[in-house]
Amino acid sequence: MPNYAGRLGEAVGHAVETEVQRIIREVVEPHNLFVDVGGARPGKRKGKKLLMVSDTGTAYQIDLTVENRAGEPLILVESKYIRYKKHNRDKASWTCVAHYKLRTSYPSVRKSIAVLMGQWSEPSRKLMNSFGVELVIIPFSHMVKVLEEFAIEFDWPEDSNAIPKRAWEKWEKLPVATRTEIAEKILKPQVPEIQKLILDAIRQEDVPVKNIEKVELLLQTAQGEYFVRKFTSARDAAIYLLGLTRDAENVQDLLR
Repeated sequence: MPNYAGRLGEAVGHAVETEVQRIIREVVEPHNLFVDVGGARPGKRKGKKLLMVSDTGTAYQIDLTVENRAGEPLILVESKYIRYKKHNRDKASWTCVAHYKLRTSYPSVRKSIAVLMGQWSEPSRKLMNSFGVELVIIPFSHMVKVLEEFAIEFDWPEDSNAIPKRAWEKWEKLPVATRTEIAEKILKPQVPEIQKLILDAIRQEDVPVKNIEKVELLLQTAQGEYFVRKFTSARDAAIYLLGLTRDAENVQDLLR
């Protein structure tokens, strides 16, 4: 049996993602910056996917990147929709890992943004925030309200198939212009927030003086163990590293 709920959620999510792309283009183009959303690109790639490779060789598919004047990635943007909270952890964890690895691999990246649609739990949002991902939240209730204006039901019991089937059939009959209008209404309250996040990242690139706020050291032992140490100054981090330079057959006590 077709998954009508999944089809409709994906279609609405894609429509909103397309609107996010349009808004970001309007913001960055006056600054001579480029928005990459995938697809064939002469001199860059032949395929459709926007893949970025980390320093460990892992490829991550990203929804959108903004490139600076040197062709380097400046902003990473994800647009994600989920209907059920049981999927929160998987999608949130992927975003954390992907954006963290890419930011450590591409020093030019100034900001990570995730536009979250649907039912995202507070723990998942906090997890992404802890990895430096800035969030734009579109509540599920708001999406339901907008779609109701166009006679499309978007809230139903998890075990229902008749309601999503009916809703999907109505969505399919909508002209492209109406689908775009729905996406615009869903995203409208968040437009100023998205614009500000993008502009802040652009301005960061032009800041002449940058100060260190935090130093994070990732230490790996010969046994594959990882230890993370965080410092509020480069001086404290350097003192800690100097403490690891003395001869020792077993550095376990030093690491702990």
